[in-house]
This record gives sequence, structure tokens and C-alpha cells, in this order.
Amino acid sequence: MYQSLQAFQKEMKKNKKELRAFLKSLPRRRVKGLSSKFYRLHKEAYSKIDCGQCANCCKVMTPTYTKSEVKRISAHVGMTEKEYWKKYLKKDKQGDIVNRVQPCHFLDKNNRCTIYAIRPIDCSEFPHTQKRDVLHQKEIHMQNVELCPITYHVVQRLNEIVMKGKEAK
Repeated sequence: MYQSLQAFQKEMKKNKKELRAFLKSLPRRRVKGLSSKFYRLHKEAYSKIDCGQCANCCKVMTPTYTKSEVKRISAHVGMTEKEYWKKYLKKDKQGDIVNRVQPCHFLDKNNRCTIYAIRPIDCSEFPHTQKRDVLHQKEIHMQNVELCPITYHVVQRLNEIVMKGKEAK
């Protein structure tokens, strides 16, 4: 779909304003079957885009961790929770547990997560386009549309369907 992350970023910049405005307008549009459409587009996007070739989320964002995830991951990498906190984590302004730096310290040179099987739920559920509560996830999608080709594809296609009547593609 996108030949490179740079190609995605170029296209996204061209359409960012329109897509953010579309997402803001969704609650008042009362789109029939919105959740089903969104989920279908989620599956369509995953059939066209390989997250592993991108990994932009791991490069520019940080997941939020639960205390139990910190405990599980620190044990997995052979560190105490205190050592793991000191080396990798901090609390952000909202009080969430996040990585100190980006890209993620678990992202290898091949864009693969070295703790994929036990990654935080925030990572395993990203980009949240599979969730049925589309309107409640609107703010997340507004952020992710700029960073994630999957989210961009889902929102771009939904915009085409709702605003331009282009159901099949």
C-alpha cells in the first residue's frame, strides 16, 4: 500500500486536516453500522499493510504500562522492578507509566519486538481500530491517524464511504 514510511507521511500530511475534521464530526453524523464498517476497514487495512515493516508506533510513541506488566516484563528480562524502572521507565504528566525514551528499547533493528509474546496490552491492542466503540476511541484515532498507516487507511476509507459514497474499492 505504502512503499515506505516516508510515502505514508507525505500522503498523511496532505490529508491530515480533512481526516481530523472528519473524525471530529463523526458523533453528529450518526453513521449507520459505524462499528461494523470500522471493523471491516480494520481487517482490510491489516490485509494490505504489514505493521512489522513500519513499526512507527514503537519508534515515536510509548505504551502505557500497568504495574503488573512492569512486574512481568522486568522478570522476563532478568531485572528487578526497581532496576527496570530506573533504566527504562518514568511517570508522565498524567501519572501513567511510560518509556523514558523512544524508540522503544524492545524494538530490534528489524522492526521486531523482542518481547512480543508478553508486550503491554497498550501495544497488543494498538492501533485500537479493532475496537467496537469507535466514537469513544475518536481522540485516540485523531492522534494515531498521523502516526499509523493502519489507522490512516481505516479513517481515510471511512471518510470516502461516508462523505463520498465510495463503499467498494
